[in-house]
Amino acid sequence: MMVLVSVLQARFKKRPAPKPLHDGKAMSLDEFRKWSPEDGFKYEWDSGILKAVSGVKNTERMIVARLLRRFSETNAYKSGDALLPEAETFFQSLNKFRIPDLAYFTKDDLLRSEQGEEPIPKFIIEIISPTSTVDELQAKLQDYFTSGVQVVWEIFPKYQLVRVYASLKELKICTDEDVCSAAPVVPDFALKVKDIFQS
Repeated sequence: MMVLVSVLQARFKKRPAPKPLHDGKAMSLDEFRKWSPEDGFKYEWDSGILKAVSGVKNTERMIVARLLRRFSETNAYKSGDALLPEAETFFQSLNKFRIPDLAYFTKDDLLRSEQGEEPIPKFIIEIISPTSTVDELQAKLQDYFTSGVQVVWEIFPKYQLVRVYASLKELKICTDEDVCSAAPVVPDFALKVKDIFQS
C-alpha cells in the first residue's frame, strides 16, 4: 500500500512550469521569419534578440471572445477590416517584431500584407498579466506610438480596469460603467468595462 501511495504522489507531484528555450538568444531577421519555435512559446524579435512572450492565456480567452464579438458589430468589420489575435507585426523603423494580443487592420492593410508589405495597425489591445513590469509596458507603448499606432488599450483583468491611450500623453482610465472607445480609428467600437469582463 505504501508503494502505491508513493507512486501516486510521484505521478501527481506538481511539475515545474516549462521555460522558454530561446529567450535572449541572437537570431537574424531572415532566420526569425522562417523559424517555428518548437518549445510552445511565442517570441518577439528585438534587433536580433529573441524575447519569449506568453500570449493570451486560457483565463483570458473569454475577454478576447467578447472583444471580437463586439468588433463583429462594427462598420469596420462589415467593410472587411479585422481585429486579429496575436498577429506578428514588424515595426520596421524600430527593427522589432511585436505580437500584440489584438491588432486592428483595415481591409487595405490585409491586402497589402498578402503582397508582402508590413502595415502597422492603428489600434492595438494588450491584455496585461500580473507579471508584466512597468518598463515592459512603457517600452511597448513607446514602440507603438512611435510607429504610428493611434489608440492602445491596456486591459488589466486582475483589477477589471482598462487604460485607453490616444497618445503617450493622453490617457483615460476606465472601470465599471466607463466606456472604452477605439475612436478615431474605429469610432463605433466602444464598450463598457464591465462588458469586457462579464457575459
